[in-house]
Amino acid sequence: MPRFPRLTYTITRDIHWRVEPLVYLVALLAIAILIPLNYALTGYEVVPTSSPDYNYVPNHWYSRFAPRPKPGSYCSPNKLTIGDSFVTNTSILTYQLVTVLGSSKQTSSQANIDYKGTTLESCDVLYMSARVDARLLTSVIMAGVACTDETGFPVVFSTSFNSAAYHDDPSTSLGLKFNYQIAIWTEIVSLGFAVSSYLEYAATDLFTHVSNIYQSMPNGTGPALISVSADPGNSTFPSWWCSVSNSTTDSACRTTNPNIPLALDDMTLLDMNGGIIDTPSLADKYASAVSNAMQVMLAAVRLDLGNVLPNNILVNQSSELIDATIASSFPGDRNSSELYPLFNSANGPSVVVGEEEKFPSVIAAEYQCKVEQRKSAGSILVAVSVATLTLFKGGWAVFLLILTFLAKRAQPEDCQACAGHEDLVARVRELERLQFSSPPLGKLEKEA
Repeated sequence: MPRFPRLTYTITRDIHWRVEPLVYLVALLAIAILIPLNYALTGYEVVPTSSPDYNYVPNHWYSRFAPRPKPGSYCSPNKLTIGDSFVTNTSILTYQLVTVLGSSKQTSSQANIDYKGTTLESCDVLYMSARVDARLLTSVIMAGVACTDETGFPVVFSTSFNSAAYHDDPSTSLGLKFNYQIAIWTEIVSLGFAVSSYLEYAATDLFTHVSNIYQSMPNGTGPALISVSADPGNSTFPSWWCSVSNSTTDSACRTTNPNIPLALDDMTLLDMNGGIIDTPSLADKYASAVSNAMQVMLAAVRLDLGNVLPNNILVNQSSELIDATIASSFPGDRNSSELYPLFNSANGPSVVVGEEEKFPSVIAAEYQCKVEQRKSAGSILVAVSVATLTLFKGGWAVFLLILTFLAKRAQPEDCQACAGHEDLVARVRELERLQFSSPPLGKLEKEA
């Protein structure tokens, strides 16, 4: 018959230290600590969500006790690709990504960049241009914005403001002026609407002035279409460059009136048939109206970027700054500016930067984030109970091992339970000896 290992059990021994009240008190405290700890560790599950803030960090009841997580550790960057459109959190103009600087595919449709909520304080207007059609009474004012690499977002994006005298949309041209008057009466002009009002009046001034010149020349020989750009000069950045970050080191650009030189020598003048008009003297007649439009566009883009420096004509409408920046009339008859009176706070909308406009600006985007969400009550009860029991049993076993080790060191090795009773141990050993040395019972009976 095969032999199997004997079944054994652990002999328990009393510890002769009166520490039971303290031990059970510590056990209760351990349970009281383990329950909220396990609630924080197992009572929540990670779920996907979206947030307009890349640095979003959830705020739970246990956050004050946990290490502060690194910003951006919960959300994924928003990938911007060439051609993508976006707005800032100020939502004045719409922009389109043109170039990712430093990329091997700068202008390719495959070029992209991860946007991580970087502020636009290193960005400013890099180039501007205007195009006007005197026959259709339309104008387009364009601006390109560049961001330097100091904030890790080296890109170029563009925007434009289109205006037409005849448009079905009541929010443009004359309809905008009408709505603007209603807004003045009801005092509900928003920041974006107020800025759009200035842009619309500047654009209207521009195509009206170009149209007047076109009509004043006989037989349609005047320029029907003009196109002109701002002159950036020969330096890396144009003369008007003054980003928020740059203004901290260059104090002059904070207070100097923004000067936008026009490349009048390169102005394109086309007649009604598309032929080039080579009359350089005509270019000077358009300079004031074009300059007004570009000044307002520069101020609008800067405001959208969170650039509220003292020389922004939409924020600081002092008479000295306005007179030095905006022309009140243009060369020729019937060419007084409708834009200039608008800067009078009694007639035009006041662009007030309120607390709701956060500066410097960021690109308005939705980021995919993974955050902890509390489980249902039943799931929390099961998860916390299992985790608490598991940790407590493990801790209790470790505690008993340590206590047993200390007890063995403090008591005799032979028999911790019978310390001081050597005679009893000797009698037990004698009985065991007699049991194994005495003859069998049957043999004793035969001898008798």
